[in-house]
Amino acid sequence: MSEPVIHLEGLDVRVGRRSTLSVGMLRVGRGELVGVLGPNGAGKSTLLRCLLGMQDGVAGRVEVLGVPVNGRRAGPMAALRRRIGYVPQILPARAEMPLTVREVVAIGRTGIAGMLRPLRRDDWRIVDAWIERLALTPLARRGFGQISGGEQRKTLIARAMVQQPELLLLDEPTANLDLGWRERMVGLIGELYRTTGLTVVLVCHELEVLPNSCGRVVVLDRGRVLDDGPPEDVLVTARIETLYGPGLGVVRRAGRWVVVPAEVSHA
Repeated sequence: MSEPVIHLEGLDVRVGRRSTLSVGMLRVGRGELVGVLGPNGAGKSTLLRCLLGMQDGVAGRVEVLGVPVNGRRAGPMAALRRRIGYVPQILPARAEMPLTVREVVAIGRTGIAGMLRPLRRDDWRIVDAWIERLALTPLARRGFGQISGGEQRKTLIARAMVQQPELLLLDEPTANLDLGWRERMVGLIGELYRTTGLTVVLVCHELEVLPNSCGRVVVLDRGRVLDDGPPEDVLVTARIETLYGPGLGVVRRAGRWVVVPAEVSHA
């Protein structure tokens, strides 16, 4: 494995007396695109919160970009988060986001420029470059709350990318999107990975969200790692039935994976 961007060892997350996530060893190398797959409640979002230093009740070793996360003070954690692009699963409430698309994207540069310092010309150049790259230019002056869910997710990806991050964390990036927007989002993630060489961790519960450039899948269930390896070894019918119930199969088309009724998968 290349230089580890993420190193977890003996990770245990407890809420009261209950363990909600337990990972013996997990490492993500620089330049990997790793899909973290599992049903609702598997511990996927908890894992991301651990990486961001936002989870309480964490024991064990958690290192991100060579920095120990556990017990870090607010200042050092803020410095680390500036190196991490994060796209959350839940979109901001429309009424609570009275900003334009351009202003939302620019939020990603405030941590770089400093919270109390105005953005400089170079900062705005980076903001506008990512707005153009993600085809958001016609929407730049529109209110964030006035655009579609798919356009909002593209805006949040642009906000993450203007940080010029070393690690990109995506939490259910296609949640609540229709089929057309889902496919556009998967294509966008794949293109970003191919053209930037970023390390990407993509959390999802649907196989269809994994781009064809995903080279590794980690399967979580009930807070435990069930499998970790290349998609062709992990995404098999037996594993999918374990996660989601019997009667399901897996087919592969153009490097993408799809869950179908079992009888169709053998056709």
